This record gives sequence, C-alpha cells and structure tokens, in this order.
Amino acid sequence: MKKGRHRRFEEARALKHSNEVIVEPCAECGAAPGADHASWCLAMEDDEEEQGVDAENWGRRV
Repeated sequence: MKKGRHRRFEEARALKHSNEVIVEPCAECGAAPGADHASWCLAMEDDEEEQGVDAENWGRRV
C-alpha cells in the first residue's frame, strides 16, 4: 500500500483527470437537475428574463 504524499498525489491526479460532472440540485427548492422547480422558487427567474430578449432587435426588450 502506498502511503502519505505519493498516495495523495495519485488521488489528486485521478480526480483531475476524471471527466465526471457533478450536478447538484437547486439551492432554492432542492429540485433535481432537469426537473421542474417549485412554484415559489426564484432560482430560474433570471433565465426567464433573458429569454424575453428578441434576437431580431439585438438585445432590445420586446
């Protein structure tokens, strides 16, 4: 068994080279990624405002 610094180096290297993406639930309502948020959740409010921008008007609100 490897000990000490060498083991920690190998663990850090393995973590750095892993491609696993950790997706956390919503901080406001606890909704799982891809699931609908609760009606009272304000976490997605900013995204909804950005979707209101019209592409033809180059950033001007509709």
